[in-house]
Amino acid sequence: MNANLEQVYFPTDFSKHANNVLPYAAEIALQTGSKLVLMHAIQYVVEIAPSFEDLKEQFVQTANEQFDRYINQLLQDTRFKELEISTVLLWGNPVVNVLKQVQMHEQGLIIMGTKGATADRNALLGSTTSGIIKKSTIPVLAVPYGSKFDKFPHITFTTDYKEGDLAALKQIVHFAKLFDSTIDISHIDEGLHTSDNETLEDEIKFRGFCDLVKSSIDYDDIHFSRKHENDFYTGIADYLSESSTSLLVMIKYKKSFFEALAERNHIREMALYSKVPLLILIGNPPQK
Repeated sequence: MNANLEQVYFPTDFSKHANNVLPYAAEIALQTGSKLVLMHAIQYVVEIAPSFEDLKEQFVQTANEQFDRYINQLLQDTRFKELEISTVLLWGNPVVNVLKQVQMHEQGLIIMGTKGATADRNALLGSTTSGIIKKSTIPVLAVPYGSKFDKFPHITFTTDYKEGDLAALKQIVHFAKLFDSTIDISHIDEGLHTSDNETLEDEIKFRGFCDLVKSSIDYDDIHFSRKHENDFYTGIADYLSESSTSLLVMIKYKKSFFEALAERNHIREMALYSKVPLLILIGNPPQK
C-alpha cells in the first residue's frame, strides 16, 4: 500500500454502520491524494420477473439517491470539496463484482465495515467483507461496528519475521507519516515456552528484525514489543486490550492448500474479534 493509492474503494450497503465507515474512506482518500470510489452492488433483481425493468429502475434510483446523500454529507466539510469522488453501481454478487472492479487498478485500498457482535462468530464479519478479505489482491481495511475515525495516532504492525514483512512495514511508514502516527512493531512468540525459558532462536530473530528495521527505515517514532503466548490470538487480543492501538496491521500471504488446512487463519480471527480497525496488507516476498 503506497502513500498514493490511486483509488480508495468504499463498497457500501447504505446501512447505518456503513455511514460511520465513510469518514475513514474519505479521510484516507484525501490524505493520499486518491479518488474516492463509492460502490454498491444490487443483487436482488430477478431478470425473468415480468416487472424486471421497473424494479431495476427503482433500485438504480434508490442507490443514486443514497450516493448523493453520501456526497452531500462529505461536502459539508470544506476540505472534501477538492476530493475526486465517483460512484459505481454493480449488479450481482458483491464479492465477485467488487473484486472485478478493483482489479482494473494496481494501486488501491478497499475500506469496509464489519458487523456488530452476535452469537454467531461467522456472522460477525459478514459474508461480503469476509469474502473480499480472503480473495482481494489489494489491501483491505475492515472497520468494526461502532468505531469512530481518530486519525490513527497509534498503529500496531504485527510481524512473524517473514521475508515480505519489511517491505510491508515500509508501506505502513509512508501511511504513518500522513497521520503523524506512532508505529509499534509487535511479535507474538507462540508455543509452550514462557519469558523464563524462551529459546535463543526467538531472541535472535527478534533482535535481528529490530536491527534490520532500524538500519533500513528512517522513521523516529517506531517501537518494538514482544509477547510470549501459547496462542497468537490470545496474545494479540491481550495486547490490544492493554494498549491504545487505533489501527492493527496484519499481512496476508498466499499459502499452499495443506498449509491452509494445518494453520489457523489469524487474519480472519482478528477481523472477527478485534474492536479496532484491521488493515490487511498483501505480502509480496522476494521472487525466487
